[in-house]
Amino acid sequence: MQAQEQEREFIRRVQAHQGLLNKLVYLYADVAEDRQDLRQEILLQAWRAYPRFQGAARFSTWLYRIGLNVALTSLQRTKKHAAADLPPDADGPPAPTAPFEADDRLQYVLRRFSAVDRTLLVMTMDGYSPEEIGAALGLRPGALRTRLHRLRHRVEQLWH
Repeated sequence: MQAQEQEREFIRRVQAHQGLLNKLVYLYADVAEDRQDLRQEILLQAWRAYPRFQGAARFSTWLYRIGLNVALTSLQRTKKHAAADLPPDADGPPAPTAPFEADDRLQYVLRRFSAVDRTLLVMTMDGYSPEEIGAALGLRPGALRTRLHRLRHRVEQLWH
């Protein structure tokens, strides 16, 4: 494939998956500037890896995997910097006091999970198969089923 054709194909595929990118950046970045940085880094890493994309998995699964790796790396860097900026007696964010709308409640619940668990839940809600989720997250089927069962139970507890 020529470079221009490859670039056009990549852009077409990415544009078709804007919703996936939006979910990733909103799940893993709280501030608009951080979301934009994360989106750019995901796209950069995806573009660099695109020549090796073989099509064995769906493009969305492949992009999820790259996005997740970039987001987790970004979170690790952010946590290191944030920990250095916290005063010694900081207990974390205050508990929310206002009633939640459904989307706000979902965001609140999802933020209570690790980044990988958050992605597992969102991919499940998006209808990805266990095989696709396992491929994106590097989990074996048995471990995936067990983890998902525990997460569903915890979501129910947090939701009510």
